Amino acid sequence: MRISGGSALVLAGHGSLFSPESALPIYQHAASLRNTGMFAAVYECFWKEEPSYRNVLYEVEEERVYLVPDFLSHGYFTREILPREFGLTGPVTRRNSSEIRYCEPPGRHPRMAEAIMAQAEKALAQTDCRDVALLLVGHGTDRNENSAETAWEQAERIRRSGRFAECGVAFLEQEPSVLGWRDLVGPRDLVVVPFFLSEGKHSYTDIPRRMGLACHPRDPGFRNPQTMEGGRRVYYAGTAGMAPTLDQVILAQVEAFDEAHPLV
Repeated sequence: MRISGGSALVLAGHGSLFSPESALPIYQHAASLRNTGMFAAVYECFWKEEPSYRNVLYEVEEERVYLVPDFLSHGYFTREILPREFGLTGPVTRRNSSEIRYCEPPGRHPRMAEAIMAQAEKALAQTDCRDVALLLVGHGTDRNENSAETAWEQAERIRRSGRFAECGVAFLEQEPSVLGWRDLVGPRDLVVVPFFLSEGKHSYTDIPRRMGLACHPRDPGFRNPQTMEGGRRVYYAGTAGMAPTLDQVILAQVEAFDEAHPLV
């Protein structure tokens, strides 16, 4: 992959005033991408934390800026907030002597399926994933179809890979609900991957509780797998956005942007 020398990368996350874990993946991705040396500089910014969306460009000295929304899908923040705060006029925005290239969220890239499967395989350890079903559990919302659409797209890629016996999708806030997870995949052993960028209440507590798991990932006695009634084993993986390969997915989105909008 070739990126024009002197380019900057800006990773834009949501952040939180209450949970420091929300920003952790963005800082991890930024640190990893800095170490590649492919960008002259890498910056982090947030909606709910400092440095803010609105102020980060004052720190950027590079003339070409790749702006990547570090989200798993498009939604209100990527479609409305980020374009407004950065003054974007389209995929490529020219402001004074700078050029801002607005990339797709990493969760939309086909390689995101690899990151999801890597998290599942890590939880499975030595268990053959071809004998296990994968359940991808997202947040979902009736106000935005993009979140669910992205989860379904990645699940289809996982099915086509043939690496797991099957792949189902469930959500916390819309149908199909994670409450009915037993009906969403066959009666075989299961690995659950939360389709979230960072670890937090949804992945640590809400999903395990609604699935009826005896232990949550933060419980002292938590270990994989957990055996459910009837002898079915459930493995619980880390969130998709914490996969070690997420930095490569971000780079792939930058590369895809340059292919769609060649440098002049």
